[in-house]
Amino acid sequence: MMQQTLTLRYVPEIDDLVELLAGSPERRRLRNQAVRNAVAVLLLLCFVVWLGTVEPTWDTLLPALFLAVSFGNYALRAFAFSSRRGLRRKARAIWQRSPKLQQAHEEEIGPEALTLRTEGLSCTHAWSQFGKFRESSRQFILLDHSGKPSVVVPKRGLSDTTLVPVCRALLTQYLAGASASGPATAPTDGSPAPASEPGSQRGRST
Repeated sequence: MMQQTLTLRYVPEIDDLVELLAGSPERRRLRNQAVRNAVAVLLLLCFVVWLGTVEPTWDTLLPALFLAVSFGNYALRAFAFSSRRGLRRKARAIWQRSPKLQQAHEEEIGPEALTLRTEGLSCTHAWSQFGKFRESSRQFILLDHSGKPSVVVPKRGLSDTTLVPVCRALLTQYLAGASASGPATAPTDGSPAPASEPGSQRGRST
């Protein structure tokens, strides 16, 4: 069984944040809620419009106008929560507000923990803090036990693309090893790394 340590070096990029925001359970919940509301209002609107065709009166016209406005509002909310352009705009604002996201990052994947280092800060996350990881074409995203994206591991931070399977295997192994552990412990040696800390560039295996 591997007991390897893998080191990645990168600089955060806006697209990393976009993926992180897109995977937020809260965002998905709000989007799905907006879609359900839009469908319910649309069905009610169709019914009111049908009644209006049978017997056109102000009693059907005013509710129809109100329902039409409500449907438009819910439809716009659903679109906003699904739009990648909106996600990118929000990610850019987060990136621009945080000088730390614009610094070089180093991540060390070790048997005991994942350690994130930036200039003047070192933050250690025990594997028991995470429930699983999700993989995309650009990075691995570690999720906490509630399913919320927590820490990213950018593939481009590796020194060689051949290390991607090694990284995947280590994450799988270390998370599986921590699954029977007790309650997760808080990050040490610094303030918690925000969920919006992804990145760019190269690394090495040791």
